[in-house]
Amino acid sequence: MIHLHRRPPTSRGNSQKWLRRIHAWCGLALAAMMLLFAVTGFLLNHRAVMKIPALDRTEITHLLPVEPTTPDPAALAAGLAPALGVSPEAFKARIEPARTVLWADGELRQPERWLLRADTPSETVQVEHWVGSRQAEVKRTKPNLWLYLARLHMAIGTGPTWILLSDAAALSLGFLAISGFWLWGRLHGSRRRLVVLAGGGLTAAVILAWLAG
Repeated sequence: MIHLHRRPPTSRGNSQKWLRRIHAWCGLALAAMMLLFAVTGFLLNHRAVMKIPALDRTEITHLLPVEPTTPDPAALAAGLAPALGVSPEAFKARIEPARTVLWADGELRQPERWLLRADTPSETVQVEHWVGSRQAEVKRTKPNLWLYLARLHMAIGTGPTWILLSDAAALSLGFLAISGFWLWGRLHGSRRRLVVLAGGGLTAAVILAWLAG
């Protein structure tokens, strides 16, 4: 009687098995993120050519009273934040210094201008205030659903948690690409064929990027 003994698994076979598992589970975990980036990337690429109303926004402008003795942009942000429903720390300030401008047949001294901006994925709040004025102009821009997703794609107004998640997704996509190439080469073809295919794809991408520029 002939006894068939099972061949013991090799370290290479074990590593390949674990790599396939990690590749599969990583791809499954990132499926939602990849779908988000795929849809929003498509919309961003074709927003001008297709002229689809997928990236529409609604803008509302109104005036708010301001104390003319407000000392600096930080105080302005703190004073307007409760009415705007935005945290004062969320505002980023830009100061345009006072200057002399031509007006009619003479010159006019233009006062200092403060510009505040706060971004979240669902809204952009911009405040314009001329120093010494008793009011500030507030412009609120609200994106539609598709633009909201596109803002998530670009990490506009997102916190560190989302940025870390996006970075993890980007690194994981790189891992999926590299591990996919390796597994394909090990399971479906020779290394030479893998190098030819990967090199050909990279060359085509570089040529298209060069032509696009």
